[in-house]
Amino acid sequence: MTYFNENIRLYLKLSIILGVLFVVFYGGSNWINGSRDNHFHLYFQWELGIPFIPWMMLVYLSLQLLFIAPVFHCHRIELIILAKRLAMAICLASLIFVLVPTISGFERPSNPVFLQELFSMLYVLDKPHNLFPSLHITLSTLVVIAVTNGAGKCIQVFYSVWLLLLFFSVLLIHQHHIADIFSGLALAYLCVKINLSPIKHLLQVDGYDHL
Repeated sequence: MTYFNENIRLYLKLSIILGVLFVVFYGGSNWINGSRDNHFHLYFQWELGIPFIPWMMLVYLSLQLLFIAPVFHCHRIELIILAKRLAMAICLASLIFVLVPTISGFERPSNPVFLQELFSMLYVLDKPHNLFPSLHITLSTLVVIAVTNGAGKCIQVFYSVWLLLLFFSVLLIHQHHIADIFSGLALAYLCVKINLSPIKHLLQVDGYDHL
């Protein structure tokens, strides 16, 4: 129980750091892109025919539950490694957002029949920019990689299906396009493969130096 409590304390520390990082970098780049007049349209016209399925918002928001999973599946060092990868993803994605400002081709429904309050809140907090790469896809992929590393078959299948549903959700509630999903996966791959040693002090916690 003591070990689990230590994991929770570390998780909370890292969550606060990542939360601040997300608000500053993602929020800042979204504000910058929202004030611009010219944006890239990185989608095919046929994508605009993808159906809008409001209840998939519940799947989309389940990312917040997925973020809790590492507490139960990851050791202390694994939590720190995951946090560094998430931090790198947020920073790199935000840089790309500023360099490649995009805008969604989907028209946001003014009055969704289902889950109207949730959609209204999402549209207020998240403008139709910061699409390429999809940070929703990148972050969820990194978390699933962390929690399924060395896990049993059932755990791997469970989280893989969850991740696949998240992929569909960003399309079916018209938050992202196909290019955003593939670029989000590419960014996750980069964050896993890149050598973290040059940024080992980015999220140094309690004197741990394991990279």
